[in-house]
Amino acid sequence: MERIKAFLEVSRWKIQLVSLATILLGPLYSAEFLSEIFTYDVLFFALYFLFTITFACNINCYYDRGVDSLGKKHLSNSVDIVGLSNLKKIMIVESIFIFALFFFFIYRNQLVVALLGLLGWVFAYIYSSPPTRLKSKGPLGVIPVNLGVYVLPILAGYLIIDPNISLDFLLFILGYVLLNLGINLVNVAEDYDVDKRCNIFTIAHKLGIRKTMSLASVTTILGGIIVLITLYLQVNTTYSTITFLLLLITVVFTSLDISSTLLTGDIKTSAQTKGKRLPLYFISTRYPMVLILLLSLI
Repeated sequence: MERIKAFLEVSRWKIQLVSLATILLGPLYSAEFLSEIFTYDVLFFALYFLFTITFACNINCYYDRGVDSLGKKHLSNSVDIVGLSNLKKIMIVESIFIFALFFFFIYRNQLVVALLGLLGWVFAYIYSSPPTRLKSKGPLGVIPVNLGVYVLPILAGYLIIDPNISLDFLLFILGYVLLNLGINLVNVAEDYDVDKRCNIFTIAHKLGIRKTMSLASVTTILGGIIVLITLYLQVNTTYSTITFLLLLITVVFTSLDISSTLLTGDIKTSAQTKGKRLPLYFISTRYPMVLILLLSLI
């Protein structure tokens, strides 16, 4: 039981509470009828994403054990409980399933979906693993995270149902990426001191804490506005209107909470405090999006 709990920890289960939302956003946006969601292709796409995101979390904890021992001991301790060799074996098994699903989608004539999923695996590997380890390459570190987590799965989920991408969906992705980039930058700023001690130089070290949090504020607000505009076009019932108002509240709260960091005397400490709210930011913004799209199909 202890090892299972530790594995859930190195799989970032708190962050992964939003995995279901990530899986559903693309299919729900493209579907015209709710029945289109209940297919084997969507089910296997869900597995494709879950294996990939879990692999990404595991490989990050595997190579960040030393870093986490300084600032996030619950993660490094969990890696020790699972065992480095066991975690490596788990990642190999995860990779086997990912490649099996890659070939499944090729068989299903979903070549783009197959490639997008595999690219997610590649991004996870080059972000955390030497010799590339893009997380320590300054601004380059935000690319695999934002593309691999906030673009590829949403786009692939959409293409599962509709091969024709609409303009409003592209705008939604843009807003979604900017919103989540802002939230993710809080996490980057949170790790500023520990990363520096371990010679990991992120975008926060390139820009500085204040500029990083300023960028987080701007992208969160701008992304939130774009998401709200595109999803407002999907509102067609009283219930979806109520859910849209909920999304408006959570987006405003998230934007203001992140932006308030800039008003404090100690931005670094404030960023560390906000960093603990990442699961709240993700859950409170993504699930209302899912509900709006779901209610529009009912």
